[in-house]
Amino acid sequence: MSGAPPAPGGMRRAFHGKAGGGGKLRVPSPPPAIDAMRALLLASGFALASIGGAAAGGQPPSAGGGLYTPEQADRGEALYADQCASCHGALRAFVPEMAALLGDHTFRNRWNGRSLGELFGLIRDEMPQDAPGTLSPEETAALVAYMLAGNRFPAGDAALPSDIEALYAIPFAP
Repeated sequence: MSGAPPAPGGMRRAFHGKAGGGGKLRVPSPPPAIDAMRALLLASGFALASIGGAAAGGQPPSAGGGLYTPEQADRGEALYADQCASCHGALRAFVPEMAALLGDHTFRNRWNGRSLGELFGLIRDEMPQDAPGTLSPEETAALVAYMLAGNRFPAGDAALPSDIEALYAIPFAP
């Protein structure tokens, strides 16, 4: 195998045959463990792609696709009234001195195209202002669901997940 350039993965190619180009290029087969790993990775990728895109017809999920249940938004509404309204005001009221969150073009413009994971993380880590970090993941998801409902996003059949990593894949896109 002298003079043969290294092949991908550190293997060397061997040229067998007559000088002048009449021979065949022989590339050694990878070990069976590598073939098995490739097959597993390929199968995993197809499985994830079919699961991830099934609900939205092959499209990534979006806030416009019904990502929360009405019951989850109702829990979020009660929590909002108790924990958030003193600083952010009523859901549909525009009060200039309040930090508007719902039904307000400023809020929608600020979050348009950003991920629900980013919104979830902000609420979970920084709210309520007088007791940051005290909301459970389920309470935070309920608040995000209520905010989606307040911004006229449709409800669906499944609850909004309380897993921030899953929410990072979902854009706030009206």
